Amino acid sequence: MSKTRRPVLQALALAATLTLTALPAVAQIKVVAGIAAFNEALLPVYTAKEKDYFAAAGIVVEMVDFKGGGPAVQALAGGSIDVCFCAADHVIRLRARKQPALVLIGLDTFHSYALVAKGNSPYTDLASLKGKTIGITSPGSLTDNTIRYSMKELGLNPDRDFEITGAGGGATMQAAIDTDRIAAGMVILTDMANMFQKQGAYKIVQDYRALPYPSFAAISLESFVKDKPAVAKAFARAVARAMDDLQKDPELGKTVLTKMFPNFTPELLDHVSKSAVARAPRGGMVSAESIDNLNKIVLATDDTLKPVTLKEAFDPSVLKD
Repeated sequence: MSKTRRPVLQALALAATLTLTALPAVAQIKVVAGIAAFNEALLPVYTAKEKDYFAAAGIVVEMVDFKGGGPAVQALAGGSIDVCFCAADHVIRLRARKQPALVLIGLDTFHSYALVAKGNSPYTDLASLKGKTIGITSPGSLTDNTIRYSMKELGLNPDRDFEITGAGGGATMQAAIDTDRIAAGMVILTDMANMFQKQGAYKIVQDYRALPYPSFAAISLESFVKDKPAVAKAFARAVARAMDDLQKDPELGKTVLTKMFPNFTPELLDHVSKSAVARAPRGGMVSAESIDNLNKIVLATDDTLKPVTLKEAFDPSVLKD
């Protein structure tokens, strides 16, 4: 080989080596997930990201924020997201639209909202708010279904005896309460914990947080599970693995929550971490009792819908064989 050709060949070999090392070892599959409400129930999801469980399973999860469950589920039905972090209420509604959906993994064992008003307001219960404006996150959401169900249980008409308006969540809902745009609003437990740090500023008018309910879960269309079974299982099992870690290590939750809620005090982070771990369903499993309550509340607001069984709403084989 001539001396003039040897440097050229060496340079080409070096370039090829650099190109190969720059390529990823394994191509990762993207899963787009919509967030209906940013709250403590997402702790296992962010823990799975923090510990690279998704990456280890060959997937990358892209998070997209929505203003409530209604618009998030519209995106799910339209195919712009693969998974929705929202209430399992939408499993019933999507089935009615001939788009069967199911829960991949449960994230909260109980209902996650309460009806909150200013601390100095005269309201003592839902009935005392008759004729007033009540804030929900968005039409067709868990908050909308729940408040309408409660009104009907009192013998009141949601559309005639109250004004129900979408007020978003988080700071937007709090601002609507503070400025008297609404008399009371449905507030998710994490936001509630933050708001109630100010003693006497707010009060709970009606509390749903102890009701067994699949209020927050990762749901998808059945077509996603059928078309990409390995991806669906990898996603759900990564979250379940993080749930197990959180149960075993009390400090882990606070570490991850510090990044999720950087403005929370150490005391609030400790409270929220304990609440999130205590409320998370073991292994992400969904209970029959919570599905019974789901049917009761959702069907009370729309008699054209059909109830779902636990088997229809949740397939445990996604989490374990």
